[in-house]
Amino acid sequence: MFIVEITAVFPVSGATAQSRVPSTMENKKRIFTVLCIDGGGVRGVVPARVLQEIEERTGKPIAEMFDLVGGPSTGAIIAAGLTVPDPQEPAKPKYSALEIKNFYFQHTPKIFPEMKFKGLRKISSGVMYDPKPLEDALQNSFGEAKMKDSLTHLMIPATDIKNFRPVWINNFKGQKDPSPEGWSSMTMKDAVRASTTAPTYFPAKYYKTVPNEDMPNVTHRHALIDGGFFAGNMMRRMLTQAKKLAPPDAEIVMVHVGTGNVDHSLSPEEFNKLGPIGLVSKSSGNLLISLATSINAEDIADDVRDELGERMLSFDGFINREADPQDPTPTMDDSSAENLKALERFAEKIIKENSADIDRLCTMLKHRSYAEELHQDSKVALQALSEKLAEPKTVKSLAKLYKKILSFASGIDDGSKPEAGDAELKALARRLTETHKNDLDRIYNVIQDRLENQSKILNSIKEAGDDLTKFVKKITGIDQKPENDNQNPDDKDAPNGGDKPPTASYDAPARRRSGGPFWPGR
Repeated sequence: MFIVEITAVFPVSGATAQSRVPSTMENKKRIFTVLCIDGGGVRGVVPARVLQEIEERTGKPIAEMFDLVGGPSTGAIIAAGLTVPDPQEPAKPKYSALEIKNFYFQHTPKIFPEMKFKGLRKISSGVMYDPKPLEDALQNSFGEAKMKDSLTHLMIPATDIKNFRPVWINNFKGQKDPSPEGWSSMTMKDAVRASTTAPTYFPAKYYKTVPNEDMPNVTHRHALIDGGFFAGNMMRRMLTQAKKLAPPDAEIVMVHVGTGNVDHSLSPEEFNKLGPIGLVSKSSGNLLISLATSINAEDIADDVRDELGERMLSFDGFINREADPQDPTPTMDDSSAENLKALERFAEKIIKENSADIDRLCTMLKHRSYAEELHQDSKVALQALSEKLAEPKTVKSLAKLYKKILSFASGIDDGSKPEAGDAELKALARRLTETHKNDLDRIYNVIQDRLENQSKILNSIKEAGDDLTKFVKKITGIDQKPENDNQNPDDKDAPNGGDKPPTASYDAPARRRSGGPFWPGR
């Protein structure tokens, strides 16, 4: 999570590239970035290439620029691949987006091999591909890294057909895993394998989760398949989680990268000719499922766009081989060298068509470290000013100090005579962001309330003490003057200035000193 100027991503009309770079801290807002990557088998080449472009333009890895990353199916491969830590340097990602793109060129020909009578296999029963090449590739890429090791918040969906429910295999950094299954302890290779188990392409398999690592013999059993079954578009769920993870004052920016949309539109005549077999056959790409998931994904995207407005950026395109013979095939398992190159060309076309938006996004992302430094500097200044506000002993002196801080923070000269310590106070106040100015105001109110309460308590104690003093004097008669019937101020010879001579009782000490012990009646 970081701070950046909103206009750096969505500039006002007429803003130049230079003017979009953050300048004054007062214009910064905190940004929480979300990256959502679609599924689509070998078409994962497309988002991998787009993300490669973002990394190259910014000079930074995706894991440093996004707070929350996720995706179903092939999107899970990319999301996990870009956030798995390097064993040699655990604070850095193991792979770049370029290396993830190369994963598809290296491994998909083995995962989706060419086969004879492929068309017949698509209309037959049973799954089409042996999962071992996929599992070997995931083992080689992720090793034994677990979900909880991810460098960012990470979300991977899967579908549990044994328990008939959706499953979210998540890792939210710095938070306790709320799932009873302990999904964050699942290995990344298993999480990705589950989410990429596309129905009819790969067989489902059982997975065991260990809710409590201290009790490894207690396991839960699940049969997980493709998360795209219910989460073809994860933007809505990721936005919901982002609202929980982001600071209350943060602006959420959603970046969606697709794998190429396929136009499934049909005329009534074409639809009616398909019949039941045509709608569900593999040769037509499971058209019924594709229609349902694609329309649902479009609806979710529209919903999120309505909520976020310009703070949602989507990089995708339509695959249409009739309009452009250079486009790739729309299937998810065409791993031929020719199609993989076509997928990369298709990604290049998306980059070219969206270059201005990518530039604006990169302007924001590459200033992440700069903006975060400003935020941390403001945080230090807030702490120092909070300590100074705690020093005054009266409400009046506190108000005077806070007024001075406000003047310095806003750059207003109140005309008061400079005092010792003003230079330091001014330097601290000018470092505050708007968010921390609001925080300091709340701190001031708390301290003010405390001083007022202390003053009330002291006044109450004083009043109670005065009342107690009056009461003691009253019952002891200390406050009453002694009676003197023969008082004559002019009679200087009389004892005590005219008072009555002291009674025998007043002479008792003298008699004890001169005549021994005093006993009553002697």
